[in-house]
Amino acid sequence: MLVLYFHSVSDRWDRDQKYIPGISVLPETFQKFMRLLRDRYQPVRLDDIVGWLEHHKEIPPRAVAVTFDDGFEDNDRVAAPIMEEFGIRATFYLTSSCVEHQTLPWFAKMRFLFSPAYQQTKRVHDSLAEKEWQFPQDAWNAFVFHTHQCACMSWNQQLEHIAYLETMLEMPFDSEPAPRMMTWEMARELIQRGHCIGNHTYSHPNVAHISEENRQIEIVESHRLLEKKLGQAPEHFSYPHPCLNPQHDVKSDETVRSLGYQTIVLTKPGWIRGQTSPFALPRLPISEMSLEEFHWKLETAFAGIEV
Repeated sequence: MLVLYFHSVSDRWDRDQKYIPGISVLPETFQKFMRLLRDRYQPVRLDDIVGWLEHHKEIPPRAVAVTFDDGFEDNDRVAAPIMEEFGIRATFYLTSSCVEHQTLPWFAKMRFLFSPAYQQTKRVHDSLAEKEWQFPQDAWNAFVFHTHQCACMSWNQQLEHIAYLETMLEMPFDSEPAPRMMTWEMARELIQRGHCIGNHTYSHPNVAHISEENRQIEIVESHRLLEKKLGQAPEHFSYPHPCLNPQHDVKSDETVRSLGYQTIVLTKPGWIRGQTSPFALPRLPISEMSLEEFHWKLETAFAGIEV
């Protein structure tokens, strides 16, 4: 069986590409994908997969579960109605601080701030990197350096780092045309409609590269916030993987499992077998592609072929 993961189904494609390039699917494309899942596969939920792995539930062949990371507003407004049209229910993993404060994750802000650097010619002094960058040729290296920095930071540190980049790049962050995040009300309504809400940490760092204190905030405090806002404890957890490897470690796994989660999903591609641990579930990343490419990706995965 397979678990797919999406991020955004964007009906504002041109504007959103400045913030979340490469992780969006157009609504018409997503509709084709969901129709194919209904007609050629067996859509299931993560709870069904858990039951099968624990040997107390049968599951149909060619089973596929759908998940979304981050918690963008279009998950509720665009993606969920399309899935419901085909009888499909998904798990939506929320970056809880971004929902609580209605602000984009740091990686989306960083994409926006660096986007002009690939077209402009100028020299930028970077006191954090202790060097000068010459744009556009150094734009990618500068972006990678600061992405690695932010991936190891807590929420408040991320905010300070984004503010530093706004000054360094002379590029104030423009939130007006940016994608929105799901609200708590939307999340509660999704649960009522048969979907599931999971935990994607508090502020989307790489939890294998942060301090133990910050790990508690990212996993435990996020869990408590979700439970408070949703009226029920989340049972499914998704590790962020903005950059750096690995994306989790033994300590993070212990922390997640201590909270009673049924599953942990990764960004590691692959398929689920009978011996797969529910606390290390691989998933197939899905972004904008043709229906034929999508179909081929699923078929090769079911055949056990890594592509």
